[in-house]
Amino acid sequence: MKKYFNIIIFVIILGIVLGCVSFFNGKIKFGKPGEEYKNPSVETVRISLDEFIGWKSLIYANGGLVTTADSINAKNGIKVQYIIENDASVSSDKFISGDLQGAGYTINRLSYLQSKFDEAGVEVIMPYITNYSNGGDGIICSVDIRSVEDLVGRKIAVPKYSEAQTLIEWLIRNSSLTDEQIKDIRKNMVFFETADDTASAFFSGKVDAAATWEPYLTQAASSTNSRILFDTSMGTNLVMDGLIFSKNFAKSHEEFIVKLIDGALEANSMYLNEVNSIRAMPMFKLMEDSEIREMCEYASVATWADNMSILRTTCLDVYKDMSNIWISIGEKADPSRADSVFTDKYVSQLKGKYSEYDITSFAFSSEGRKAAEQIANNASLLSVTLNIEFETDSYKIKSSSYEELNDFAQVAKLLNGCYIQIEGNTAKVDGDDGREFSYKRALSVAKYLQALGIDPARFIIIGNGDKKPIATNSTEEGKQQNRRTEVFFKQIGY
Repeated sequence: MKKYFNIIIFVIILGIVLGCVSFFNGKIKFGKPGEEYKNPSVETVRISLDEFIGWKSLIYANGGLVTTADSINAKNGIKVQYIIENDASVSSDKFISGDLQGAGYTINRLSYLQSKFDEAGVEVIMPYITNYSNGGDGIICSVDIRSVEDLVGRKIAVPKYSEAQTLIEWLIRNSSLTDEQIKDIRKNMVFFETADDTASAFFSGKVDAAATWEPYLTQAASSTNSRILFDTSMGTNLVMDGLIFSKNFAKSHEEFIVKLIDGALEANSMYLNEVNSIRAMPMFKLMEDSEIREMCEYASVATWADNMSILRTTCLDVYKDMSNIWISIGEKADPSRADSVFTDKYVSQLKGKYSEYDITSFAFSSEGRKAAEQIANNASLLSVTLNIEFETDSYKIKSSSYEELNDFAQVAKLLNGCYIQIEGNTAKVDGDDGREFSYKRALSVAKYLQALGIDPARFIIIGNGDKKPIATNSTEEGKQQNRRTEVFFKQIGY
């Protein structure tokens, strides 16, 4: 009897080792790696994604496009089917019809699609930011274009209704360009279907600049006749990807959304090293391991702490900015919808499981500041003149200037990869060149911006005194023009 009992025990153990993994209601049963997770009691949720490296953590957590039995998602008791759809018009139609329960979009794209969802009566939320574009999108140009202001009068290739279009629009709107100069730039935009087309037009000499993405940015950087004017390593907040769900679905599937986010966050640790899961997307299928790892560098995963920090702050600012851009070029958008779209309700339920200090940041340094200071101001990305009012003969900023500084701080937060050079300027005064005085006023501006959350390691503070006048006459009007604070955004290497 004992002999038969031992045989039975052996067979059970062998079945556990060689059998297939499935998870019933979160309870593990062992099985074959790569086999589809089959559990009729668990609903399959369909989510569309475009072919982009930044979704890699989602795919890894799922074991592929369909949840596998040995995956993180199966361990958490959820099933996901990722649908590859590169056309946002098609995926949004399927989302509205109910064929999809979720979709992955940039905030830029969501702000454009929002009116479509509203007209269909589908309220959406974005409860999770998966990644930031970190150098993957940008603007390439001929070597004589050194700043956004230099785009006036030049032909620019733009992929219409794309994230790249919003980048160039955001930059010109937040520069020192006049309304007439912005109109001139828009008049000279040449629209194409894709960012591949814009790059082709640029490298063939048909245009002077192009809004595009990798690998064309790298190609421009290695060319003697072209350069990168801007890429998202200078402002990672400008293009962020996240998942959307309808409010009705989210309300009835709260546990699913939390577990999906949990799985993606757990998979983040494999983002830079693991290469096979993303090959489930056709464009990555034949890529070498080194190519996939290189592409990973152009998108940075968002941590739990990142999400807790930005879902109720930065995401709203980006959404509003992008909505205003769409409106300015004649499209439908509603900036006020930002308050209802983003929520940290689901991410916050994972508090205590992930580090609250693991926040994506840049390594600014004294050496970097010195190098950035050597870049000529006319070669900086953006220049802005702030009309800051100070108390008479004082470094104290008047309250009337707070709103302008608050608005500027929002720009600085989005261009989070740039150094900020603040220059104080004064009118000519007999017997004093004003350098110390103008330095202290520039320092006051820096301190105010620091209080608004800008990293002080980014600041380059300069007092020009009366050495850089823009008006040469000695009238009171001319003196007022010379009393100014100028700001330049600079990134080493560009």
